Amino acid sequence: MLAAECAWAILRAEHVRTRDLLAHLETAMKARGEASVRQRARAAIEVIERLQAFEETTHRPKGVVMLNMLRGRSSEADKLLDQLDSESECCSGLLSQAKTVLERAEAGNASAAVEADALLQQHRQFMYVHLEKEDTLLHSQTALLLTAEEWAAVVSSISKEVGEAREREHRRSPVRRQVPKPAA
Repeated sequence: MLAAECAWAILRAEHVRTRDLLAHLETAMKARGEASVRQRARAAIEVIERLQAFEETTHRPKGVVMLNMLRGRSSEADKLLDQLDSESECCSGLLSQAKTVLERAEAGNASAAVEADALLQQHRQFMYVHLEKEDTLLHSQTALLLTAEEWAAVVSSISKEVGEAREREHRRSPVRRQVPKPAA
């Protein structure tokens, strides 16, 4: 089923982007040299905000139709979806907590950076396991339970999300192309 392959190619590419952001976050937290605790905290907060925005506005919306179609198909699929939802909430909570603690570090509380690092390590571990489950277990469940027609609807919804994301990015872009007006 080409539609399923296309959908999973997009979702897996976004998982690569998530892993990349997690690596940037780890780098920001471990920066040494001239970077002060405040600078590292600010850099980490910026990466957290990018990761949160990516998850909330780009990645999660693409899976909504697929997950809704999968729910109720089998007890195994429902159990997996409940587990993934719980893990996702846990990851979001850890990231929010780390951001709050990093704000204290940015304000000069050096011990807060250590606390934030522990929260981010825990988040990273949960997130890697979560992404692996999506790439393997969720992929298997969708392959077993969704029909070709349902996959077409999933790809259509993903395509719509991609278009909306491009439009949001275009509106946010500080530099917009000016199309010259034709000479009169």
